Amino acid sequence: MNAIQPLIFIRSAWRDWANTDAPVLSHAIKVLIAGIMALWISLLFDLDQPRTALITVTIVMQTHSGMVLAKSYYRLVGTIAGILVSLFLVAFFAQERVMFLISMAAWIGMCTAGAVILRDHQSYAFVLAGYTLCIVGLPATLHPDNAFGIAMSRISEIVIGLTSATVVSDLVFPKRIGGVMLASVRTRFMDFSALLASAFSGNDKYRIALARLMSDIFRLESFRASSALESDQSRSLRLKLGRLNMDFMEVSTTFHAVDEHFRRLEKRGLKPTVDALKSIYNQFLKAAIFEERAAQNEKEAEVVGSQLKAFIARFDEIAADSKATDIDRFEYDVGVELLRRLADELRVYAITYASLSKTSQTVEAPALGIHFDPVTAVLAGARGALMLGIMATVWIATEWESGIEAITIGVVSSTLFATSPLPSRTIRQFLLGALIGAVLAYWVSFHLLPEAQGFWMLVLAISPGIAFAASLTGKPDKAVIGAGIFIVYLTHLGFGRIYEQNPQSFMNDVMADFLGILCSALLYELIDLEGSRWSQQRTIASLRKLVVEVCLDAKPLKREKLEIGARDLVYRSGSLRRITGPGDRMVIDWLLLCLEVGHTIIAMREKLVDCKAPGLKTHLLDAMEKMAVLFDAPSKDARDDAMRTLEVLGSYLAQESQVQRTRIDLQLLKNALMDEESVLISSTKR
Repeated sequence: MNAIQPLIFIRSAWRDWANTDAPVLSHAIKVLIAGIMALWISLLFDLDQPRTALITVTIVMQTHSGMVLAKSYYRLVGTIAGILVSLFLVAFFAQERVMFLISMAAWIGMCTAGAVILRDHQSYAFVLAGYTLCIVGLPATLHPDNAFGIAMSRISEIVIGLTSATVVSDLVFPKRIGGVMLASVRTRFMDFSALLASAFSGNDKYRIALARLMSDIFRLESFRASSALESDQSRSLRLKLGRLNMDFMEVSTTFHAVDEHFRRLEKRGLKPTVDALKSIYNQFLKAAIFEERAAQNEKEAEVVGSQLKAFIARFDEIAADSKATDIDRFEYDVGVELLRRLADELRVYAITYASLSKTSQTVEAPALGIHFDPVTAVLAGARGALMLGIMATVWIATEWESGIEAITIGVVSSTLFATSPLPSRTIRQFLLGALIGAVLAYWVSFHLLPEAQGFWMLVLAISPGIAFAASLTGKPDKAVIGAGIFIVYLTHLGFGRIYEQNPQSFMNDVMADFLGILCSALLYELIDLEGSRWSQQRTIASLRKLVVEVCLDAKPLKREKLEIGARDLVYRSGSLRRITGPGDRMVIDWLLLCLEVGHTIIAMREKLVDCKAPGLKTHLLDAMEKMAVLFDAPSKDARDDAMRTLEVLGSYLAQESQVQRTRIDLQLLKNALMDEESVLISSTKR
């Protein structure tokens, strides 16, 4: 036994190393190989700034091949757009520096707004289109006759970097995104199964766990977008993953509605009713797991789907057996209908999950689309333009030789982190990385490079800094620090076609970098579009407008469109990724309430669209108008008006036997409005 224990320990240590440190090591090796390749090709073709190719490699290199391909493609698109605009502005305003800078500020503002509106690599393309104008356009204003040559040199260096990163990522330790997507799907199904088992705890941990699972939707969508350029099984997974995300949105919202219904009944003292419903829920849980644990793969999920199908077939019998004499019959029926819906939606989710390993076709899910706050996008663009304006004013007023450097790094940091959930913290990490990068660049430039003779000595001198920064970018929590090291370290290394050793110029450029970053940090603090109370209230208002649209539009949002729109708004606000402060928690509470209410209203309108009962349509429209008023501007009077119209609608529904399920939806709506712990109630008390 004692001889076996060391083997178990070694195996466990090896597994831990393979899961944590090995991916970081392989990432650093790939960055080094691709960087050396890009540097060699750039020097071979005698390009002006080989370090541009090296910087490109470090920026686009990701841990997964598909993400490198996608990022390289969008970087190329953004770079070409930025270069074309640079040539255009130089051609028209080369002798008019003020007009050039005004036009430049307008372009950067537009690109920053575009980066906020879009997601993932498309957002990155707008970032590139913005700061490429600084990299190419500003130097070209000093030498207008050589503008085309500067542009061609930069695009050549960038293409070399992109090609090197793409080739190395695909050939050296390739890590396909398809496997990562499957692992994420499996983990989410297990986590959601665990959440089902821990429901009705009555504490905030439940909502935090549910919010984290919701944010996973957009991480998977990012993987899906990147997988389009891979040539393996990843492409075949794209449609099914979209459908799976949609199924998860629906079942997670229904699960929240079940939890809220049970909580509200207990608050009203209807514990016997809750106990009767929990007896059904416990049998549902047995059907939702595989051999007393969560399903861990597609085959086990298929078994769960079959178990849930059998459970649904016996559902009416189970509900009848669980009914007790001392319960509230109608609220019991409401809970039964919710549990039926939950079981059916989980069955669909499990079946879609099980189909991932099969070649069967699936119906394509609707695209996530674009949902954003226009005011936030405009302010983000204004922040980017203001950044350029401030640094350009300093440059013009002081005639500082390093002014272009300050403008460039300031614009890079003000656009690159515009979509971060915590930009102030992100830019502090970037500043730390920049400080480390400056120290490394000084040491290498003035102590190692003078002794480097030949290409391989050059590689030996600069590689430790690259490897160190790459090891940080391979860790999500330190990636921004690594990016700061890369940008400053590689930008200020004193090599090109010729070796440059000028300490005064080096210190000027480094000071310019820090001035630009600090100015960007100040603007993030002054114009906080992510974590401020103002932005949180804007997000809440946008969520409420979705409910207003559901109530009033002639063709209300479909359930899936409501899910996508609401979750996208909250994801963009950063609250799903922070979940820390009371403001973010309030945003999430509003998200859950708007989804719950919106789903219920959609179901009511769909069921009553063909109802011929006299006067019913009039009372339904009246109720929808009052609900719209309530969510447009919550107040106690608006809530009382909405409750009165719902009561009148309920009296009409009670006379129609064909609309029993609509009465259940109506009761769910009334329960949500009467919930004293709801964020809707707290907002009407102000």
